[in-house]
Formats: sequence, structure tokens, C-alpha cells
Amino acid sequence: MASQENLFDPKLFVRKELQQFSPYTPGEQPGLTTSTIKLNTNENPYPPSPKIQKALEEVIEKGLLRKYPNYHARKLQELIANDYDLDPNQILVTNGSDEALRLLFQTFIGPGDTVVAPDPTYSYYPVLTEQMMVGANYKAIPVLENLHFDFETLKKSDGKLLCFAHPNAPTGIEEPKEKLLDLIRSFRGFVLSDEAYIDFTDASASLMPEIKHHPNLLVSRTFSKSYALAGLRVGYIVGSVETISWIRKLKDSYNVGIIDQVIAETSYQDKEYFLTKRNLVISERSRLKTNLESLGFTIPDSSTNFLFCKPKPGISPEHLYLSLKEKNILIRYFSYGICKEFIRITIGTKEENDILFQSLKALV
Repeated sequence: MASQENLFDPKLFVRKELQQFSPYTPGEQPGLTTSTIKLNTNENPYPPSPKIQKALEEVIEKGLLRKYPNYHARKLQELIANDYDLDPNQILVTNGSDEALRLLFQTFIGPGDTVVAPDPTYSYYPVLTEQMMVGANYKAIPVLENLHFDFETLKKSDGKLLCFAHPNAPTGIEEPKEKLLDLIRSFRGFVLSDEAYIDFTDASASLMPEIKHHPNLLVSRTFSKSYALAGLRVGYIVGSVETISWIRKLKDSYNVGIIDQVIAETSYQDKEYFLTKRNLVISERSRLKTNLESLGFTIPDSSTNFLFCKPKPGISPEHLYLSLKEKNILIRYFSYGICKEFIRITIGTKEENDILFQSLKALV
């Protein structure tokens, strides 16, 4: 007689929407002890604030790990609110900015709703739309030939949510602030400005101060990139008090641990160190761009910590990606749409960038 163990098929109980679902595909993550030069997932090449170690020691010495963390990550809320003259209740701290995005979609996207986005932009947006499993629609508006947003078409599009990375990913392009504000005023639903890379451009580019004047605007941020804390998972989303109160209803009870909160707080307050390392990334971005252009690459001006590089005619982007991988150098290649004509390269240290350049020089 067959046992229940052999007869039970979990697939029979899985929601039918999930059975056809394609999850988000992250960049390759080699083992932590490998000698791979990792320039594929837009991590910071420099370590985070050295003040973190002392802050962690204090958490352990005070025995705080046995206690639950602050439900709202209140101190971090207040630090951010103070910098932008906001009410702390306008800020929801999350387990990475990806949790903020998921909560946003869960709150507002229902059956038959439409999510609008330029194409390409952050590839998690269409995945989130499908993850809602409610029959929501994702409307991708192709960028123009110069890789900038098609603002006229975006303004004419109907949807409950419009989302874009600002500056955009994977192109690295920063759109003019006035054009973005005009789009926000024109769009009849919510607008998300995903500012994961905003710290690598001028501070005036951020739409955070505009939240006071545009009730449909939300801004998300992360500590993964400019604060060199990708392994920590801390982010936040900002909007009106009312909008954030709706989103907060869906968050996990203690979604950000005490260690995560303390490290994020310490890093956020160490502004001198933050600016020093950020400026190093910006300087290396300029140098690497010049070097790659000397090899025939076409590269739009980047306001991020990566470059979106189109090889000269006759050179396959996929071939470059695979050839570099054989040399233990990881970059990113997207095999779809306009992206398949490009490779995306994260800005590394000077030494890493020089090795990359010499390796590409031998291939092109």
C-alpha cells in the first residue's frame, strides 16, 4: 500500500497563478571567499562607516539582542525626517527598499489595475505586478532612442501606479526634475520615484522635498548602494502621512532588526565618511567612462554607481560578459529588449576598474 508521503503532490494545492509565475532574477552572487571582481549588482566597492563596529559592541554589551527592536525604527525615522523637514510618520522603514515596493503594490494594486513604467527600468516592477496574483496589468512604455523617458506617452497613460527608478536603472540616466514634476502632476494615480541611486548625483535632483506639494508622490530609498550596506537590508519609503499609514498596515510586526536599525542609524549620521566614499565612486565613474569610451564604447552620462555601455559595432555584449566571467570578472548582461545591446558595469575600486579595462581592451 502506497504511503501518503508518496501520494501527496504539493503542486495540486499551489495557486494556479503562481504555477506560471517567473520570479525576479538577481545578479550572480559568488562565494564570499572567492577572488572574483564583482561589478554586476551595483554594490559599493568601499566598506561602510568604521563607526559601525563600536555601535554593534554597545548593542551586545547592553544585552539588547534579547529584546525586540523598535516597531517603527523610530530613531532612523526621526533622523531622515529632520534632514527633509518631514513628519517621522511620513517614513516607513523596511527590510530593504524591495520590501517597501512590495508593500506599496500590496496596498494599492488590485484585480484589473494597471501599473505603468518606462522600459527599461528596475526589472522588479513587472515581477511585483505578477506577484500580486490578482490579474493586474503591467504597461511598459519604451524609452526613446536616446534612452530618455517618453514623457508624452507616459503622461497619456492610465494606471493606478506609475513607477520608475530615478536616476534610472539600468541606463544610469537622470531625467530633468521639471519634466518629472510635470509627469507627477499629469498622472492620475500614485507615482513612485525609486531613488536607490540618488546619492550618486546632485542632492537637488531628489524628489523627496516635493512630497509636501504632491500627495500622489512616493519616494523609496535604500542603504544598499551609497551606504555600502547591501548585506544588511534596510530601506524606506516616504509619502503623505495618510498614504504611509495605509502601507504600514501590511508590514511585518518587527520587519527591521535592532542590529539593522543601529547600523543604519550610525551610517546615516556619519556624513563625512559617507561623502568621502561617495565622491570616490563618482570620480572613478568619470575615469572609467573616459577609458571605456577610448575603446569605442558608447556610454550615456551616468548619475549612478554604474555605466550602461554599448560596444562598438561588431562586438557582442554577451560575448564580452561571458569572456569576462571566464576571467572571474562579473558584469551584468540583460538578454532582452534594448538592454541586449549593452553591458552594465558597476563602478569598482581603482584597482578593480583598471583590471576590467585591461581585460576589455584585450577583447575589443
